[in-house]
Amino acid sequence: MQRASYQSYGFIGLNALICGLTIFFRILNADLNTDQTLVVQSYAIISLVVIHSYAWFKQGGNDLSLAYLFFLMVFIFNCGKAILFVFFADYHEPFFSFFTEREHLVLIRAYEYSYIGLFAMSCAMLVGSNHRAVEQVSTTLRQQDAAKVTGVVFLLVSVPAAIYDLVDMLRLVLSGGYFALFNSEQSYGASGIIKVLGFFLFPALYLTLIGFRDNRPVVTLLWLLATVFTVVKLAMGARLVALVPFLIMLSLWDVTVQQVGRKSIYAVAAVLVIVVFPALSLLRVGGELDQNSGIGHSMFEIIKEMSDSISPLVWVMQRVPSEMDFTQGHSFLLAASTAIPNLFWDVHPAQQGSLSKWLVYEVDPWMAKQGGGFGFSIFAEFYLNFYWYGIPLIFFTTLLISRFSSVRANPINTAFCFSCFLGLMLWPRGELVAVARFIMWNAGIPWLCYHFLCAIIPRFNQHNR
Repeated sequence: MQRASYQSYGFIGLNALICGLTIFFRILNADLNTDQTLVVQSYAIISLVVIHSYAWFKQGGNDLSLAYLFFLMVFIFNCGKAILFVFFADYHEPFFSFFTEREHLVLIRAYEYSYIGLFAMSCAMLVGSNHRAVEQVSTTLRQQDAAKVTGVVFLLVSVPAAIYDLVDMLRLVLSGGYFALFNSEQSYGASGIIKVLGFFLFPALYLTLIGFRDNRPVVTLLWLLATVFTVVKLAMGARLVALVPFLIMLSLWDVTVQQVGRKSIYAVAAVLVIVVFPALSLLRVGGELDQNSGIGHSMFEIIKEMSDSISPLVWVMQRVPSEMDFTQGHSFLLAASTAIPNLFWDVHPAQQGSLSKWLVYEVDPWMAKQGGGFGFSIFAEFYLNFYWYGIPLIFFTTLLISRFSSVRANPINTAFCFSCFLGLMLWPRGELVAVARFIMWNAGIPWLCYHFLCAIIPRFNQHNR
């Protein structure tokens, strides 16, 4: 199918019209009725997501597309309060965990920035995505051997490290609860070698899955390994960290090997949302199941917690530019510096300039000293660096992300591109430094090894003749 039909531009125009009317309403009413402004913005955000989804599927987009899943994650974490304002309007509990009515004006500004940023992402996806079916080419024997060797080697390296790290995480959770995971210092460079090696697990799984896709026993073993890690991390209280790698693996299989049955996916998703996620929320805070609260209240608490990722943007807007200047791309330079290993500094510049650490010291120094944090967000980072000029950059960044999510004719290349989303999926509620570090090291090193093997295998075979 063509890249963007006239119909798609029509949907973009409709969203643009709604966006313009919402901004006009905010200009007229924000100072008079802040609650009503937030409600109107919420309806506009929900309509954006609905129209975008309809246009996406109308174009032929895949519901397991990593670009679409990234869009939904940005929506849930940064604009998810819209769900509360629209579908839980009668709830008397506050929708924001860290802010009061006195701060509604800055909330409106943050909400508007997130809304327009999400609109820019929608435009980029509808304009730049190509949903034409890609015919998978047969990989050469050299490519297959290189993929198999690379995948197996990194599995042998990463599985023991990942198991060790998993046991260590389990020990922390059993002794101090889920949030004890955030009270341990983040590992950088050689000091965190075990954790770094463990991060190679899923890139290795993806590559091995493609290399051995015709070998049923190996494929079964790989899926079993991925499932075990996912379930154990879910049992510890993790959601995003547990499910995203498995979802990427599922998407890779769906677009390169065999389409996955949607009924099974939606059934499992329903169980996760209705049963597992509410239980995990209670596990995180050490609460007990309350049969009288109902599914609705559980969903409210889950969405409220996840959508609190808008908080970093609000805190940044309260300080920038009134207390400090915009950073003009500094965090993007720090992200690029992660390509350099920590061999020349006591503390890597990327760690020193961590936005999430800076924010928690600004907002809650006590929590910072305990090793806790609030994370960060993609919109907070663009605002902090570029103010409103960050919106066009969000558009072009989404074009690049859509490109990474496209299916390649060579399934091995698709596996490497999809590995990058293990880092990219951290960005909706994190910072670019973590994304870049993962892509450059945990996805980049296997990619270099694969191409190195592709170059030497013919020489090796020729030498043995």
